[in-house]
Amino acid sequence: MTDDDVLPYLQAHLPDFTPTGDPAQLPDGNLNIVWRVPGTDRPVIVKYAPPYIAADPDTPLDPSRLDIEARCLNALDSGQLATLTSAHVRTPRLLAATQDPHVILMEDLGDLPTLGRWLRSSDECSVEATAPILGQHLGTFIGRLHATTHDCPEYPETFDNRPMQETRLAVQYRGVAEMLKTGGVDDAEALGARAEALGDALLETGECLTMGDLWPSSVLVQEKELRLIDWELAHYGRPLQDVAHWRAHLWMQAHQAPSAAVADAVASLWDAFLTAYLDALGEADSTLWTDQEKRDAAVHFGAEILVRAVGPFQDGYVYSGLSPDHPAVREAVLTATRALRAPTSVEVLGSLNVQA
Repeated sequence: MTDDDVLPYLQAHLPDFTPTGDPAQLPDGNLNIVWRVPGTDRPVIVKYAPPYIAADPDTPLDPSRLDIEARCLNALDSGQLATLTSAHVRTPRLLAATQDPHVILMEDLGDLPTLGRWLRSSDECSVEATAPILGQHLGTFIGRLHATTHDCPEYPETFDNRPMQETRLAVQYRGVAEMLKTGGVDDAEALGARAEALGDALLETGECLTMGDLWPSSVLVQEKELRLIDWELAHYGRPLQDVAHWRAHLWMQAHQAPSAAVADAVASLWDAFLTAYLDALGEADSTLWTDQEKRDAAVHFGAEILVRAVGPFQDGYVYSGLSPDHPAVREAVLTATRALRAPTSVEVLGSLNVQA
């Protein structure tokens, strides 16, 4: 799909929509190509999944990822998971979806800041006051998502996203050894094998539905409410891929925060998230968060920091443009290495510690 195909596609699949201008491609797309189209009543978002990574056309990527996103948006808006969403946390409304080509049409949520941009561009006093509220809302939502879908036989097949899990194995977990070597770590091969073993294990059917891409760019801030976007990595998997992923990104946000006040706000956001998450899990806590899950969560925590600090996803994030010798990158690699080397020493379900 190209720019010229967008309006004819909208006319065919959303005939009541009247465009008032040309499609504008949004600049932040990485996996997919996304357009905003203005309309008489409202703008519409058009999201197209090519059979490769949009930002790297030489890397193949299964376009069925948008089928998973469409199922999630349907389930969370008007389907079996609609009770999980609220004014505090919700997803865009799905308007239409096709598989040839793989395209979804969605409600336009407007020019809301991502959590990362909100942390850096908002008034510090507002950030400090609002961060725990946002953390509580998000923790409640993710906890209820995990608890509600835990051990439910109707969900594993519906939300089986193995192709994207295989991509994560290839790009992230199998790359840990080389990332550690870039960071100057002596036991890189042994630690890389530990990460790859986790990636292999995560190919198996898991325990609950995970959002799969819980990081600041998928979390939009609307005053004291949140909107969650980009569900193409959702998977019936294991809770560590949400919670340890989120913890890794909040650690990095705090580590590279523009001020001590913002770093403290990020820590308070995490604390509020964790408290609300565990409360929402209820009885599912002990079955979802076994000792093995906690150890594996620490491994993922380390792997996610590496891929952002010295790996293929460094560009455009908090360590963008920094060399492996930069003190901040060295501290990030050290934190990741400790988690990989001694996962039982990292309390993923504990307070955020940004000391390297």
